[in-house]
Amino acid sequence: MARRAAGRFVGWFRPDRGSGSGTLQDQLYAAIRQAVLRGELAAGERLPSSRALAADLGLGRNTVLVAIERLVAEGYLSSRRGAGLFVAADLPAEGVRPPSTAAAPALSRRSAAAPGLHAGGESAVRRPFALGAGAMDVFPVEIWRRLAVQTLRRQPGDVLGYGDPRGLPALRRALTTYLADSRGVACSPETIVIVSGAQQALDLIARLLLDPGDAVAVEDPGYVGARDALASAGARLVPVAVDDQGFDPAVLASLSPVPKLAMLTPSHQFPLGMTLPASRRLALLAEARARSIWIVEDDYDCEYRYGGPPLQALQGLDGGERVLYVGTFSKVLFPGLRLGYVVLPPGLVDGFLRLKTAADGFVPGWPQAILAEFIAEGHLVQHIRRMRVLYRRRRAALLAALERHAGNLLLPRLSEAGLHVAAEFRDGRDDRAAAEAARAAGLTVAPLSRYAITRRLSGLLLGFAAFPEAELESAIQRLVKALR
Repeated sequence: MARRAAGRFVGWFRPDRGSGSGTLQDQLYAAIRQAVLRGELAAGERLPSSRALAADLGLGRNTVLVAIERLVAEGYLSSRRGAGLFVAADLPAEGVRPPSTAAAPALSRRSAAAPGLHAGGESAVRRPFALGAGAMDVFPVEIWRRLAVQTLRRQPGDVLGYGDPRGLPALRRALTTYLADSRGVACSPETIVIVSGAQQALDLIARLLLDPGDAVAVEDPGYVGARDALASAGARLVPVAVDDQGFDPAVLASLSPVPKLAMLTPSHQFPLGMTLPASRRLALLAEARARSIWIVEDDYDCEYRYGGPPLQALQGLDGGERVLYVGTFSKVLFPGLRLGYVVLPPGLVDGFLRLKTAADGFVPGWPQAILAEFIAEGHLVQHIRRMRVLYRRRRAALLAALERHAGNLLLPRLSEAGLHVAAEFRDGRDDRAAAEAARAAGLTVAPLSRYAITRRLSGLLLGFAAFPEAELESAIQRLVKALR
């Protein structure tokens, strides 16, 4: 019987000497473990002695002994003094066989409503004309490194331990001053909560304010990430078509039943780029107060306005009564930082914190502490000023290249803000097929139709911030060649 069991290993276990598959003892351990889990070696079955296994497999006895000791320690095998080596008797008789058919797992309705996975990764970000990418090659790394070391020396206990779910107090204080000065946001450290990026803020807001089936007014076209968060919370999306001035509060006033929430990007409408004028801002706020509608202001790239200073936030006009203000550092600093913030009406803070605590407890303290110093020392404002000059130049280069090489193919929508240009096809072609053709040419473009719900759109979104002028020029030429 022992010889027959050893013969199994002679037949299917072939040591791989030197290809990076692990040591021989690791390979033997894995082979026997898999045989037990699959039921090829039955519970209680006797195995050959270590000496016999070593002889039949051409392995050193010490190699076999080490593998067996691991399997005995983990409970796959048992060794009985004077009787020999056995497969553990308390394992299932059939082993742990994979199912014969790959049945779909039973997921919750909320999970089924969640969106599909989006393609990403560093390679996609580095290909022209990827969205959401900034000029990380000119980020002040040396300043950030100095502040990181300085922070760790000064307050290791504060930044390495468990943190406050609201966020580091120093960062919330720094943000209070920065947001008031740069965006006219009405806030205090008590109304700011630090989150793991704007997407987490949108997800938590949706779960805080909405029950399944609640109506939410959204821009059409609009930001897919916001719609994803709403859909995951079971919301019923009510598209409001944007015009040349953006979201129309008159449409909001006509909706019945009254939506519980309106989600919009007033400073730089995503993806088309227009700015909501003051008259509409005031009308929107009046409608929100009159009908008890919450407004979520996603101010994702408000810092980059090229025709003048950034506009006052909608939240500042409201005084923080009905508007929840969401911001992120992914665009102004770097996406890997994974830090964002939300400014909440005071009555919503406790409920938001309960959900935040349940979701991930707290945001890591060390990045928050570095960022707090970065803001307090004035580096954030200086960095944004430098980037505004650089991005204005790159935006101009992209627009000039479009006019030279694609003027009869694409019509750019002029916008005085943001990190991308929306360009519509003059011939109304299938923009998703065009995006695939561009991808095959090594470019990352987003089809405009992807962001629409009911409207028919045909165009491409072209990110420019991460790419030097010469690269933008050659990339437009490649894009035109791919499209033609």
